Amino acid sequence: MKLMLSFEGPLFKLRPLWAFIAGFLAASSSFSPAQFIILLFLVEFLMPAWWRYLEALFSADFQPFPPPGRRFLELPYTLPGSLAWKMAEGLGRFVSWWVEVFWPEQGKAFGAFLLLSVLAPTLALFHWSRLWPLLLLAGALGLAMVLSIKLGKDYSLLKAFYEVTIPWLIGHFANRGLGILSFSSAVAFGVMGWGLRGKSWGRWLVFGLILFLSLAFWWAGRFILAGGLVCLALGFIGAEGKEQDSLLLLAAFLTALALR
Repeated sequence: MKLMLSFEGPLFKLRPLWAFIAGFLAASSSFSPAQFIILLFLVEFLMPAWWRYLEALFSADFQPFPPPGRRFLELPYTLPGSLAWKMAEGLGRFVSWWVEVFWPEQGKAFGAFLLLSVLAPTLALFHWSRLWPLLLLAGALGLAMVLSIKLGKDYSLLKAFYEVTIPWLIGHFANRGLGILSFSSAVAFGVMGWGLRGKSWGRWLVFGLILFLSLAFWWAGRFILAGGLVCLALGFIGAEGKEQDSLLLLAAFLTALALR
């Protein structure tokens, strides 16, 4: 079974990596190297791969069920047209579709999806059971993205929360309780990542959110870091492309340091 575990793809790139590290720094977490690697593997490899397989399964164009007539089993004392007869016929059609259509086309992807769906909670169970709510939230976001694709709706905000907010929260919450300011920062940077996805007003959204965070940190007495965030916010006004990503990365790390 070949798993699609890579940095490539339209959704993930390296944003889960820096978001996780920012959450880790914000929490002043005392991870061992093994713990850090396991969590990094979770947010940078398992979660992206899980989403790609889920998207592939729900985006596939399958052939319809075979016509009525094929029965998987014969139930005794059943009459044609009865409920038991219809159930046996429906089961036979499903088994035929599964064996002849679904499994040859998507069997490997389905098996990998199930493996990843079990592996991620298992890692959390043995090391950080407190992460289960976040993994459930990530799963709900993945299903919401698939539903949005099916309905032809924009799901870029959900993608930003999946690739930025969830990794940030995992990095912070694994070893330390989550405060309102850190949670707000994780959500804010998820919204910033969404705003920078080809939206003409994205830079102004980022500018406003960073200014808001800088005011919060100024109020908390982190004057120097708040001033640094203001400088980065001003830099977004004239930044383009990769410059915006670099400034967002710096703003995330400054925010993480201010949260310590």
